[in-house]
Amino acid sequence: MEKPAAAAHFHTEPFANDEARLAASRLSPSERQWMIEKLLVKYKVFNTAYRHIAANHMPVVGGTHAKGTVGAMLGESRAGKSAVCAYYAAMHPPTYDDEGEIFPVVHLTTSLKMTPLEFAHELNRLTAARYARLSGGTGAYVSNALLRLLQVKTELLIIDDAHYLFFERTDKTAANMFKLVKTIADFNALSIVMVGEDKIDDYVFSIKAFAGRGYNKETIEPLTAGKKDMEKFGMLLGSIDRRLPFANLSNLDDPYVTEHLYRFSGGMIGQVMNIVRPAAFIAMNDGSSHIRIEHLRKAVSTRMSTGDTFGYFGIDHHVA
Repeated sequence: MEKPAAAAHFHTEPFANDEARLAASRLSPSERQWMIEKLLVKYKVFNTAYRHIAANHMPVVGGTHAKGTVGAMLGESRAGKSAVCAYYAAMHPPTYDDEGEIFPVVHLTTSLKMTPLEFAHELNRLTAARYARLSGGTGAYVSNALLRLLQVKTELLIIDDAHYLFFERTDKTAANMFKLVKTIADFNALSIVMVGEDKIDDYVFSIKAFAGRGYNKETIEPLTAGKKDMEKFGMLLGSIDRRLPFANLSNLDDPYVTEHLYRFSGGMIGQVMNIVRPAAFIAMNDGSSHIRIEHLRKAVSTRMSTGDTFGYFGIDHHVA
């Protein structure tokens, strides 16, 4: 049985039958929109990533959390890594004890050119200290934000898009961001999982202070175009379909739909949902009982990369 916290943040369960789908289709637009936006399928790649995070957090089932270790979950953008991170954090929500609020898992997403001050701001926001003052200067503010992880008894810090901390920066700014992560690891009170592109590996192995921290990694690979993976991809699309709040199924696992969604997404679930979600919204606005080919066509038409001339779902590129 799923923990209530996760159930409140994600729509993970398929509708059991036609009656359940019909009932979902009659919910308010905002409720149906939430189901589509928060739709999540725990398929094989998801489960592999989830287990890796869990192993870095709690290496022994029923034991205590890891301390001072650094792990990584690597893979291309839109492979579905962030959804796993968000779900894992939702499964470990804030609680209280006699000393105050506890944040066992903190999921922080970095950004390009993020500064140490911005990193600290985000830590404070995620641990309910968004109004922390800058008194004492920037250095003191950053140090206090890192120390707050100890105050709120954090067991695992997930750093999403962690490659932004170290790449496309000057050596000095990369060193400054590395210092933040190393300081947290040096507390020896919580574990860290860095999530992002494969090149994180290159940085970690160039820095003994990271590589020597029990560093371990899992690489998340998108499904390939091989026969077996395409069958799995079709099954995944069918699983998504059974969770959509429409009166009828949309036949997303139809071979034609499967082929075109795979071609657009490269087998990456994030890219699939970049089409399914807007197509579902278009279908809702049309009052349709399910997602139709024309809804998928319209969703794809505004999201194609420059130079992509494939006729997804019958797009005619010669029409003015």
